[in-house]
Amino acid sequence: MCALPEMYAQQPVLAADWCQAQPCWQIGNWTISQPSSSVLVYFLAAYTLFVAAHFWRNRGAHQSRLWWSISLLLTGIGAAVAGTSFQAFGYMIKCQPGGYCQLSSWWEIVYNILTVWGAGALLIAVAHAFFDRRGLTFSYYFAAVTSLLYTSICLYGAFSGRAFLISFELMILFCSPAFVGIVGWMLYRYYIDRDPDLRSYLLCWAILLITTLLYSLYLLAGLTLVLWQNSIWFSENDVLHVCMILWCYYVYRFLSPEVRDRVFQIERATRF
Repeated sequence: MCALPEMYAQQPVLAADWCQAQPCWQIGNWTISQPSSSVLVYFLAAYTLFVAAHFWRNRGAHQSRLWWSISLLLTGIGAAVAGTSFQAFGYMIKCQPGGYCQLSSWWEIVYNILTVWGAGALLIAVAHAFFDRRGLTFSYYFAAVTSLLYTSICLYGAFSGRAFLISFELMILFCSPAFVGIVGWMLYRYYIDRDPDLRSYLLCWAILLITTLLYSLYLLAGLTLVLWQNSIWFSENDVLHVCMILWCYYVYRFLSPEVRDRVFQIERATRF
């Protein structure tokens, strides 16, 4: 039996206090949580899906572009799902009048799972662009195993009531090894070859790293609560969403023209 309805934060929040702790709009019988943040996250979702469609339309014979489109599709859907439960309709999904609000919801479980699968698809996209056949095969297996393992663990956490297993932190831990491995490999190859294609990718990963650092610093500094108390509705999630919008723009405007399969890069190098 699902344990999500019985899972609460370490300091449980009463439904009556939900809108005392964060901005809300009341529209008829609908309670909209964090309206400005909701606009940002839904815009991020729509823009991510737009970039996914761009890769799909221009994929040609490139498997790397195909897998970029799959990764961004999963990420975009995940952002919309996350915004629905973490922001816009959080009160309506997780709170019952007269009781405590749930720690999480199935919307957030789906977001976690889609994010990890999206990270796996991104690893495969990078593998098609840079790795040899052995590295490509390893990437497929690694992405499949870690995604299936995380899905199993996350679902077990939802049904068993183990909060850490459905946490944002565990999701990041599952996404990190592939990210660290890719960045480390690319830094080494760039040091050896000075390949401009690698430089474009490294800047892409640098933006993600800066995004994570800014989000973490904003969260640790407790700025969200300070600003909310002064009616400035800008949270650590808004920092994340603004930075991710900028990342998507970079991917669309600067990186996407450089994305091509390794076999095509070899052919181009041989031709010239």
